[in-house]
Amino acid sequence: EKALALSTGEKITEARAIYENAFSSGMMAEVPDFYMAYGSFLSDRKEYDLSEKMFKEAEKLSPDYSVLLYNMALLYVRKEERQKGIELLKKSISLNPNHPGSHYLLGIIALEDGRVTEGSMALLAYLTLVPESTVNESIILKLNSKFSENYLTKGNLVFSKEGDNFEDIDVILRNSLPLKSAYKINSVFDDVIIRQMQAIVDYAAEHKVQNGFFERMYIPWLADVAKRKQFEGFSYHILYSIGEKLGKQYSSQSKKLDGYVNGYLANNFWDVFAKRTVDLFGKQEEVVVYLKDGSPYYGKTVNGKKEGKYKILNNKSNIASELNFEADELEGLQKYYDYKGTLIEEKQFSKGKLNGKRTVYFSNGNPELTENYKNDMLDGAAASYYRNGGKQCEGSFVNNLHDGLHSCFYENGSKQSTATYSKDKLNGKYTYYDVAGNITEEQLFVNGEREGKLIQYYDGKTKKTETEYASGKIKKDYKTYFPDGKPKEETVYEKELPVKSVYFYPNGKKSYEAVFDKSGDPTSYLYYNDNTELYYQENYKQGDIKSGVQFGANIAKPIDLQVNKGVYAIKDFNGNILSSGKFEKGKKTGEWNYFYATGATRSKEDYANGLQVGKSYSYDKASRIEVIANYSKDSLNGVYESYEGNKLQRNFFYSGGKANGPSKTFYSDGKVSTESFYIDGNLFSKQISYWQNGKVNQIIEYFNDFPVKLQTFNPEGKKENEFDYKNNSGKIKHIYNNGNEVHEFTVANGLYDGKYTVKDKLGNLITDCNYTNAVRTGKYTKFGPTGAPQLEHNYYSGVVNGVSAYYDLVGNLRMHDTYIFGDNTGLATRYYSNKSKFSEGTRVQEEYEGEVKYFNTKGDNILILGYQNGELKYYTALDKSGAVTLKTPVSAQTAKIVSVYSNGNTAMEMNFVKGNYHGAFVIYNNAGQREYEAGYDMGLLTGTRIEYHPNGKIYKKENFKDSEFQGVQEYYKEDGKLWLTAEYSNDELHGLCKIYKDGTLSQTKKYDSNELVEILK
Repeated sequence: EKALALSTGEKITEARAIYENAFSSGMMAEVPDFYMAYGSFLSDRKEYDLSEKMFKEAEKLSPDYSVLLYNMALLYVRKEERQKGIELLKKSISLNPNHPGSHYLLGIIALEDGRVTEGSMALLAYLTLVPESTVNESIILKLNSKFSENYLTKGNLVFSKEGDNFEDIDVILRNSLPLKSAYKINSVFDDVIIRQMQAIVDYAAEHKVQNGFFERMYIPWLADVAKRKQFEGFSYHILYSIGEKLGKQYSSQSKKLDGYVNGYLANNFWDVFAKRTVDLFGKQEEVVVYLKDGSPYYGKTVNGKKEGKYKILNNKSNIASELNFEADELEGLQKYYDYKGTLIEEKQFSKGKLNGKRTVYFSNGNPELTENYKNDMLDGAAASYYRNGGKQCEGSFVNNLHDGLHSCFYENGSKQSTATYSKDKLNGKYTYYDVAGNITEEQLFVNGEREGKLIQYYDGKTKKTETEYASGKIKKDYKTYFPDGKPKEETVYEKELPVKSVYFYPNGKKSYEAVFDKSGDPTSYLYYNDNTELYYQENYKQGDIKSGVQFGANIAKPIDLQVNKGVYAIKDFNGNILSSGKFEKGKKTGEWNYFYATGATRSKEDYANGLQVGKSYSYDKASRIEVIANYSKDSLNGVYESYEGNKLQRNFFYSGGKANGPSKTFYSDGKVSTESFYIDGNLFSKQISYWQNGKVNQIIEYFNDFPVKLQTFNPEGKKENEFDYKNNSGKIKHIYNNGNEVHEFTVANGLYDGKYTVKDKLGNLITDCNYTNAVRTGKYTKFGPTGAPQLEHNYYSGVVNGVSAYYDLVGNLRMHDTYIFGDNTGLATRYYSNKSKFSEGTRVQEEYEGEVKYFNTKGDNILILGYQNGELKYYTALDKSGAVTLKTPVSAQTAKIVSVYSNGNTAMEMNFVKGNYHGAFVIYNNAGQREYEAGYDMGLLTGTRIEYHPNGKIYKKENFKDSEFQGVQEYYKEDGKLWLTAEYSNDELHGLCKIYKDGTLSQTKKYDSNELVEILK
């Protein structure tokens, strides 16, 4: 649609770019209209060979599609290959009598080839089908030309290999016999067109039909017009487009025209005009091609009733269904197909009603749904299935109502949920299991309504939600918890309605409160800072803000804020503006700006009548752009771009709040990393991943977020593996990167289920992990170039849970970090190469909370940073005695921090600007020698980061650009001898990794885009 709009608006370059990208990336695959649109675009620009290629691709998908056949014929006319065009137009008309363009183009070609009878018949069909067309006047002018003086030279085109002998009428027309006064006409219009067309109609009644195309397609209809004495109305109908120009003479015949339209055209025309001899399931049958929503269907009729097999086509003229009739009622097996002609449904009928089994299929042939019916009502067993195999749910019905046990399963066959129904209502206990087999939700239902306690768990033990129901309504407090057990929300209910809700920061402190009226509608929201100090209150009535109240450290008396009067600014407890904008009638309007407590802009948004519209911008704490999005009526619509370090990382196209269209991710250098396509937020078509050299690394084909097929390629672009997920279970072995990586894994119905290992060609582990139903479970270990661990995670049901360990390239521990059900919450400890602590502190959802202590390599505490909800509040440095006691408050998260040993030497120095590390970050030993140094640019690592052995020699030199590894990384032993060098690009191992023993090169490994591609030594 975008390409068509651009080309229509003469933005040819932009349209071409969209078409070329869609074709090269495979986005056109299986979309004949997309190929056809591109083909027409190229044809219009005289790029005929490439145009033909696009049409041929579309033809593979929809060989009988009349619109496609017409456009291909038009291409061949432009290429001066009219004979090819004629064959396509004849096919189009044979298959779909209601494609006017095909009649028109065939008629024009015939006239220009001197075939006045053939051309006239085809053009009369066009005038009949589309009487209001803008081209009709030009057709009328052509047919109003005297055939004795025009279109005299017959060409060499072949319109029919046999039959179509119109010599008698041709002689009559060429000799102008119909133009003589002796020839009586049945119309008030005595014009050349009327006389010549009446002659053809009169002739049709006498013509003996043989096997010619025109005599089969048009003669029966025109003969019927003559036999039913309908020519007068026919003559007015073909002149309809110029009726106003003809004036009173035409309007005076309106009753006769209406009689023709509502009589003959409505009741008799189609049964004659659309009669065809077609292949009806392997047998040539004479049928009438009927239309439903513009799409053809046909079969036999007996005494006016449908009888036997009927073929129904879709709007691309591919088969849509095979129906069986007895006496006009569906009987027996009925089959239905998707737009490509793939069977998607089968149903059994008896006397027009569903009786027996109904099966719905995925496009890959696997069953999607099985049901049993009795007299049009569900009755008996029913089951749904996963696309790639495996039962999804099963249950039973009685008289169209769900009844009995209903069970659902994961793809690997393990239980997902159980419930019991009685007369279509849940009755009894509902239980839900995670992939680990633990119960994460249990609830009693009575007559379809929740009853009693509801407790939801993260893992079967750790509470996530709890409340209590009576007759489907909450009767006690509703509580939710963060993974670490701290409260997330507490809502108090009275008489089944909320009275007050309290929401908490991840650190457990109160964030805001909502107060409700007797009807359960919110009347006010109260907002608190990290110290639980009230700083702002918002008052509502019927969903609209009515007033606000500002509180603060320096405000003796709360300040009333007037809505709808100028700029409305909300400040924190210390007076820093958090947001500002305008209201109109209680709803946001115009530009609104939001800020961090440091004063840096957090985001910019636009509103109209309370709904977000237009562009929005989000920024990180360093004022770098993070997101640019487009909104319409509060929903994402248009381009969505996410950035890291001011570099585009990913883009989407949104429609109606969901991803719809192409999406790309990018390497830091701007090259494309992956390409995907979304429909309603789900992955469809091909997701293509690229090596850094631009060649395809991997292609995964998706259907509605389910992987269908996998292909992998080596860095040279050669395909190495192909994997079909359909019904695939068992152990699989794939060889990657010219044999340098060996992947072994187990699948259940196409999903990873069991152990997954990656080894190099020498048998050394690269990855060791386990999956349950496509999500990671248990321990995950990734090994580095030396064979030592590089990363260790523990997973629970697909999320990281427990203490993770991170190692550097030579295998030395550099960090322990804690996760609770996917949340980065708990103790985080960094280490020096000698295993002593570098720093230690507690995170809550990635942000530090409380004190973070820093140490030198001897283990001495040399500095403490104090955080609250991720914001730097103070630091504590060494005093003159060497104790960490000098506490200094920090304002706006900006401070130059220096801690000094008792001997006067600097112990540590760093600089914060608006919460971002900025400038030099250095740790020294007591003697003043550097132990660690790094440089930051507003939170991003830049330049060289160096860590030293306790003896003062360099341990490692790492090079960064915008917090990504870039360039050569170097590691050294305590004696100064080289240990390892590794080349990085775009934060990935990319190039040579050299491993040394006693300073001598012992092994070289080559990496490409983080994958091992060669062992050189």
